[in-house]
Amino acid sequence: MRRGDPSGVHQARVACRRLRAVLVSFRPLLDETATGPLADEIQWLARSLGAARDEFVVHERLRLLLDQEPPDLVVGPVSDRLATTYGDRVHVPGVLLSQRYRDLRAGLDGLVTEVPWTALAEGPADEVLPEGLRRQWTRLRKRYAAVVDDPHDDVALHGLRKAAKRFRYTAEAVEPVVGKPARRSVRAATRLTEHLGERQDTVASRAQLVALAGAAAAAGEPTFTYGRLHAREERRADELDAGLADVWERLTGPARRSTC
Repeated sequence: MRRGDPSGVHQARVACRRLRAVLVSFRPLLDETATGPLADEIQWLARSLGAARDEFVVHERLRLLLDQEPPDLVVGPVSDRLATTYGDRVHVPGVLLSQRYRDLRAGLDGLVTEVPWTALAEGPADEVLPEGLRRQWTRLRKRYAAVVDDPHDDVALHGLRKAAKRFRYTAEAVEPVVGKPARRSVRAATRLTEHLGERQDTVASRAQLVALAGAAAAAGEPTFTYGRLHAREERRADELDAGLADVWERLTGPARRSTC
C-alpha cells in the first residue's frame, strides 16, 4: 500500500471493511466504549484510502472501454487525456504518516491483546453469534426493499451494496459455527456485491466521462468518443439493474438457512 500498489490499497480497504463489519455486527458481545471509537476510525481510514483506489479503478475501466471501441470511432487524443488525467499509479494519501493512523494501529493492537468482552459473550457461540448475522440480514432486506421501490436509484443501490458487504463479512465470521449454510451465504453475497460493484463502477465512470468531456471541450478537442463511452456505460447499468432480482433470489435461500 505504501508503495502505491493498487492491490495493496484495495486489500487495505477490504481489511478495514471486514474489521468494521465484525465490530458493528457483534456489538452486543463487545464493550462499545472501547470498540465504538475504533469502528469510527476504521471508517475514516477506509474513506481516506477510497479516493485513491476509486480513481485507479475508473482509469482501468475507461481504458478497457476505449480499447473496445472501433479505431475509427476514437476521435481525438482520448487515450492521452486518460493517461495525463489519472497517471499509472495510486497516490497513497498522507494519512498513513499521521498520528491518527498510528493511534488507530495501536488501538487495534490493544483490542487483540485484551478483548473487551461483555457478559453476553459468555453464552454458547452457536447461540450468540448467529444473532449478529440475523441483524445484518434484516438490514440487507430493508436496503433491497428500498431498491425495489426505485430500481434505478444510484444512492439506494450503493446502500444495498454496502449492506451486502457487511452481511458477507459477518457470514464469513460466523462460518466456523454455522457451517455450510454460512458458506453458501458468503458465496451468494459475493455474487451480489460483485454485481452491485460493477453497477457502482458505471456510476463513477459516467461522472468521470462528463468531466473528461468538459475538459476536452475546453481544450478544443472532440468530445464524440466520451459520449459514446457514456452511452455504453448507461446501457450496462440498465442491464445490471434488470439482472439484480435474479442475483438477489440466489441469496435469499442460503441467507435464510444461515440465519435460522
